[in-house]
Amino acid sequence: MMIKSGSKKRPVEHASICALFRRDEEGGIVIFGLLAFIIILMVGGIAVDMMRYEAERVRLQGTADRAVLAAAAIRDNPANPDPEDIVRSYFAAEGLSQYIQNENTILIDSASASGQTVTRQVTVAPSARFNTTFMRLSNVDHLQMNVGAAALEGVAQIKFEIVMVVDVSYSMQANNRIQNLRAAATEFVEMMLPEGEDLEDRVAITIVPYSTEVIMPQGTLGYFNNLSAITAPSWADTSCIDFDTWDTVTDSLNTPMTRRVCATGEGTLNESLEDFTTLRDMPIRPYLRSRSDAIDYINTLGPNFGTSIDIGVRAGAMFLDPTLNPIIEELIDRGDIDSVFRDRPLDWDEPGTFRAMILMTDGENCCFVDQNFSADNPGVRKDSQAIQDADTVSVCNALKAQNVTVYSVAFEAPPAGVALMEQCASAPSYFFNSSGAQLVDAFRNIATHIQTATLRLTQ
Repeated sequence: MMIKSGSKKRPVEHASICALFRRDEEGGIVIFGLLAFIIILMVGGIAVDMMRYEAERVRLQGTADRAVLAAAAIRDNPANPDPEDIVRSYFAAEGLSQYIQNENTILIDSASASGQTVTRQVTVAPSARFNTTFMRLSNVDHLQMNVGAAALEGVAQIKFEIVMVVDVSYSMQANNRIQNLRAAATEFVEMMLPEGEDLEDRVAITIVPYSTEVIMPQGTLGYFNNLSAITAPSWADTSCIDFDTWDTVTDSLNTPMTRRVCATGEGTLNESLEDFTTLRDMPIRPYLRSRSDAIDYINTLGPNFGTSIDIGVRAGAMFLDPTLNPIIEELIDRGDIDSVFRDRPLDWDEPGTFRAMILMTDGENCCFVDQNFSADNPGVRKDSQAIQDADTVSVCNALKAQNVTVYSVAFEAPPAGVALMEQCASAPSYFFNSSGAQLVDAFRNIATHIQTATLRLTQ
């Protein structure tokens, strides 16, 4: 056989499949992508787990805080439930009961005197851990929740000075408003002055009814050093007061004031209408500590004449001012105030003191010159409603500057009255806009807040 030149063949090289796969670079990025995905999943999963952990921890902490505050309240619930039961009910309501099953998770420490609980500390330390989802990839199966809360209340250490400034203008005769006011004020007194419990000097309630005027306790005007009388030869009764300055609530005995003719509604059409009560029968009743005395006085409140919110709040503020002590001493000596209050009002910076004013109206300022009042009418006090409103707010701000908590209640009031009450309140949550029987709920909520204001979280 002959072999032609030029037809020579090269030998074929046969590679193994493994060698071919080893040299093939297609799809190499997939391996890197899988590794990167796992890393991203772990890092992102850590963030998700931490967010879920923090949300659960905050919920657990909030439940613990609320539970110990409620359980530490000594006089908040007349049924006097067991503090530990209160704590457990809060955790059960949130579905967190499993965290307080261990022994010594809830601790109650109380002290008593004269058969009454005077201090109570409640501590809760939930035993909780959070099971992770994504962090398991990093060998972290759970996270421990270090949550705890404690609250302490000591009734014996807190002294309450409370002033209730209530509207008894004639519009209160409509829609059973005066009856609802009596019920609401009675509810408040019953909560703050529990029956059968001697609070000594720890709770003092001053009731200030206001209409066009405020009637001071009898025989007290002589103590004021800067009280000028108007020239009114035809007006024999000039025993009511008005103020020249409205942006301060201190140094009350020396504050510039004017003696004015009392507009009590007597001799007007109001006097002949149903339920009318002369303002003379509703003077300020300061420093009540007897539950029955306070309720008896509340039941004498009746509708009267116009609405001077400004003078109501200003006169009420005086009974929080320590310079008024000589008047309190006089009323004690006359037997009108219990002797346990001989050092009242307490100094503005007295430790362990909670001062509050409750300001209520069903209307708006109206004792100014308009089509219904002539300038020489005793019921006219100022030139415009705007001035009265501004003076009202000035007093409220001055009280708040002295750390007085101002609660305000608009009771079926017109828009101007609602807006004024909103401005006076210490905070939006301290303002109540109510109608009908809701007034009782508003006063009950205020009493509850005052009682729990003495509680404090200790951890």
